[in-house]
Amino acid sequence: MGMKRWITYILAGILLCVFPGIPAFAVQTLVVAVNPCWPPMEMKDNKGKISGYEIDLIKAMGNEAGFKVKFVEVPWKNIFNGLDAGKYDAVLASISITDGRKEKFDFSEPYFTTEQLFVVPKAKVEEPLREKTIAAFKLTTGAEAIRLYQKVNITFYTVEETDKAFKDLSKGYIDGVLCDSPVAVDYATCNKYKDKFALTYGVLPEGVQIPKEDYGIAIKKGNASVLDLINQGLQAVKDKGLEDQIRTKWIKSSEPSSGPQSPSKDGVSLNEGQTP
Repeated sequence: MGMKRWITYILAGILLCVFPGIPAFAVQTLVVAVNPCWPPMEMKDNKGKISGYEIDLIKAMGNEAGFKVKFVEVPWKNIFNGLDAGKYDAVLASISITDGRKEKFDFSEPYFTTEQLFVVPKAKVEEPLREKTIAAFKLTTGAEAIRLYQKVNITFYTVEETDKAFKDLSKGYIDGVLCDSPVAVDYATCNKYKDKFALTYGVLPEGVQIPKEDYGIAIKKGNASVLDLINQGLQAVKDKGLEDQIRTKWIKSSEPSSGPQSPSKDGVSLNEGQTP
């Protein structure tokens, strides 16, 4: 037994000499599901590489907390089922933290606050929404929010059809798109649609405030080790100002030039929306 043990030690030493880059302790790799159809939070560039605010954010978190990230692309309609089935460790996809979702999954501390904004043609920004056709995205909080806007016709798109919705808006097939503020601003100010779109708040019925939502990273219920690791990384990038740098790189201002108007009689109108 003694001789075998010495042989084992000698072989291990040889391996370390031949492969000095092998770490003494393996760095944990988190498998993270993404849906790169929601610019500027996460999207694909012309070469198919995933990039965006959330991608840079979690990479920085990994650097601070000592974990690596492996991204897997998952359709939005399947993304929560896959997490529940244990196919990946976390979901990073601009997920609004809601009471319903918190019953099923654990969430990191919030990393971004958003609100629902309309993108409309500049030429029609002063027209009321009544009887207009407005796009919303299936299985999102925006799809729920639009139900607060009475007397509009709703056309639903999948999250993967985000670019198609804005293309349809530019062609006049629909009258507006309701979505999260960073996405709305990105499309309203991008070169492709420059000077074509306006950014605006809708007006809710009297007494109802424009909803704001916090994004969080979703983790399978009870996976405390992954949750702690992610929160550790998130807190570190906030404390060191890294999140501010990433936000400056990717996120444009989302404040329209003027605030919401008072509610109209039918509870549906637009303020004088202008791109920031």
